[in-house]
Amino acid sequence: MHFLIALLFGLLILSSSNAHAVPNSRCASDDFLLHRDTLKAAKVTLPVFAHFCYRDNSGDYVVYLTESGDRRYDGETLSSKIGAYLFKINAGPTLAARGTVNDSAPEGMAGVQWWTKLTELNDIDGDGLVDPVLVYRFYDSDNGKMLSDPYEGRLKMIAFHRDAKVAVRAITGDLDLQRSTTASASYFKLPPVLQTHLVRKMKRMYDENQFGFDNSHAFKPQK
Repeated sequence: MHFLIALLFGLLILSSSNAHAVPNSRCASDDFLLHRDTLKAAKVTLPVFAHFCYRDNSGDYVVYLTESGDRRYDGETLSSKIGAYLFKINAGPTLAARGTVNDSAPEGMAGVQWWTKLTELNDIDGDGLVDPVLVYRFYDSDNGKMLSDPYEGRLKMIAFHRDAKVAVRAITGDLDLQRSTTASASYFKLPPVLQTHLVRKMKRMYDENQFGFDNSHAFKPQK
């Protein structure tokens, strides 16, 4: 039984590296977690695009990523609205809310999309508790077409640490003066190892030509 749980967890983390694809692996209690009544009671209103389960020293958790999926461009599906829900799975089972994300594409933009390949569910600071990191991107449009160039659009990175939710907001552009990266006040209260981890994540994305972050401050977000 322990081997099976470990195998399912390993497959789940592996599947999260697929670019914007629904993971093939299942949480141990998917019949409950994906049941219509469960989602309704949890107030998960948008369609579930992907979900991830993890366990740490404080218990079992599920993260739902949701998208409206109502905008299509040459075979690519974007959304006008997205959401994320972090729940602790208690005995019963029942779900206890621990954190949410709700966002929408600004007027004039093509849409927004979760980047599941950049989802992280790791204990970054070694305190025995997982620090979920989620990433989503806003795409610009030009004459009704989606612009996917790494130097077009915006990006947000959300991290949960204990009871805090951190938001990093990045705007890119062809010129240095068009780019900026800022963070919520909670970012600057994170343990240094967590701040450094997020900065290194942005640098990797920049080096791999995924998103054109502002690098004038060594990728560190500004207040």
